[in-house]
Amino acid sequence: MSSPEYFAFLAIGVALVISGLIFNGFIVIVMITQWIKCRRLASSEQLLLSLGLSNLWVTIALHGFCFTNLSNDSDKTGQTWFSFFTFTVIFRYWLTALLCFFYCIKIVNSTHTFFLWCKLKISWLIPRLLVGSIVISLLVFIVTLSFMYIPSSSANATTMIEAKSQSHISSNSFLKLFFAVGSGCPFLLVLLCSILVVASLCRHVCQMTSKESNFKSFQTKAHIQAARTVLSLLLLFLSFFVAEVLYMSVEMRHDKQLFLWAVMDVYSPAQAAILVLNNPKLKQALAVMVQRTVLICQEKR
Repeated sequence: MSSPEYFAFLAIGVALVISGLIFNGFIVIVMITQWIKCRRLASSEQLLLSLGLSNLWVTIALHGFCFTNLSNDSDKTGQTWFSFFTFTVIFRYWLTALLCFFYCIKIVNSTHTFFLWCKLKISWLIPRLLVGSIVISLLVFIVTLSFMYIPSSSANATTMIEAKSQSHISSNSFLKLFFAVGSGCPFLLVLLCSILVVASLCRHVCQMTSKESNFKSFQTKAHIQAARTVLSLLLLFLSFFVAEVLYMSVEMRHDKQLFLWAVMDVYSPAQAAILVLNNPKLKQALAVMVQRTVLICQEKR
């Protein structure tokens, strides 16, 4: 890669990392402040806090893994970063799926027993589903971490070569399983929730049209906002997933690796922006912060 292109990608990457850290740090600070103030967090706020924390850690783990990969660092160091990366990514996948599930349960009007039960138990469900997401992510972390260990140095050279070859084949098999199960299941859940929310919105709009009601009703706005949120999260999920698969499974030049790296970097600040713009408390806190910043700048002048 030529020097100007490299520094351009580097500048973009640094800007995305800084914006991701700022936006997600803002979400974490607002949610923790709300937690301290009210002594409790609502279900949606628990998900927002968890997503903010996971995005912060994904940013660190992603760049640790990419740095060791691009710098040809030791295999064990790269595998350690990859283990942390898989833990945080799988956890963020499931958190995104849980947030879409939360919007779906809150918005979709259905008389099905499952939906009615979820609506009544959503505050009880979310903390337990969060714990379940952590358990699944820890299992993935433990399995990936186990690939770090290689046969002892007392084995002969032929045995070591064969063991490394078998370990490489096992690692590739695990990666396929990781992408298929660890990423596929939450993606299907996000896709299903998106379809249900959009279908509910279309049905609601049709009902409003037949009754000649006002399209700007509170319920219609809630439907539109939820549909916009889950569809945006679905597109982000898909873009990150495709870039991640290509980055870790296809051999390519450093310039293409840096491009995929930039695509993955977009996820964290973009998701944080979506969450802030679609949450009244976060949006209000952002407006207050911007207003105070403007006042401070005016006073300095």
